[in-house]
Amino acid sequence: MELRPLGFGEIFDRAVTLYIRNFIPFAAIVMVLVLPLAILQYYLDRAAQPQFDAILKILTHPGHTAPPNIPNMYESPATIVLMVVTVLLVYLIWPFSLNAVAVGVARLYRNRPVDFRACYQVVLQRWSQILALMLVELLVVVGWYVAAILVIVAVFFVVAALSAASAAFAFWFGFIGFVIVFVAMVPLLAPLFVALTFAMYATVIEESPVIASLLQGFARVFNRGEFWRALLFAIATGAVVAGASTAFSVLGMLAAFAHLPSVEAIIESLSRAVIGPFGVVLLAIYYFDVRIRREGFDLESSLERLAGAQPS
Repeated sequence: MELRPLGFGEIFDRAVTLYIRNFIPFAAIVMVLVLPLAILQYYLDRAAQPQFDAILKILTHPGHTAPPNIPNMYESPATIVLMVVTVLLVYLIWPFSLNAVAVGVARLYRNRPVDFRACYQVVLQRWSQILALMLVELLVVVGWYVAAILVIVAVFFVVAALSAASAAFAFWFGFIGFVIVFVAMVPLLAPLFVALTFAMYATVIEESPVIASLLQGFARVFNRGEFWRALLFAIATGAVVAGASTAFSVLGMLAAFAHLPSVEAIIESLSRAVIGPFGVVLLAIYYFDVRIRREGFDLESSLERLAGAQPS
């Protein structure tokens, strides 16, 4: 496959083409996460069934009787344990599946098939670096969150101090301050997500050390030439994934109201198996596009190594 800079539409077009042609191997890669998650999801759906029954009763009999008490599923220790296990499972396994899909895309770029074993073999060789990077990225996200909270608290205290002198001035200062915080902090989330994903790819695909991978991810996204493009790409990708997920969510909700937790778990698992790989393929193609724009055809050697062949 030709390595060249792609336009915005070309990235999505190539992602759709590669995904459709290789749907089965990509879905098989994410099944490592989807199958155990489906079992946990089934029991969580069963635990949430009384809530759906209460909501359905309110919707079907509005004003007919006193509103029923909606049971709280979080009161059950078993449910809380299941939720914690589910979160840990996703947090620990998803980065490996994400990288395996990216390796599959790299193999396609060198005209090699997406092979389940070969993709995971490359990823598992870097398991310690992946786990270390996961911890570092968690600290980065927590740091961003703490910084946002501190800025909001600072604006709040300034408003409280100004209100003693002039309530109108304090109101407008607070309004403008919170707008500035929202405009400055919230749009950074999407490029931040892209940069952290690029860092994860750099750990496996480029075999970079953990801190170097993080710095490479931020350098490739947070620069004058790529920041706004990364922001638009993340928004577009999020809209596509959210739109596709909505259809599965509606079907899953109907299954919940019909007292079919097993069907609901299957629908949610299909959603992860179908939508998850496509989002990762999009991110991987965008990652290679950014690298080819910044690094030219030096990218070829690393792709050849991942594909299991010597550079020509």
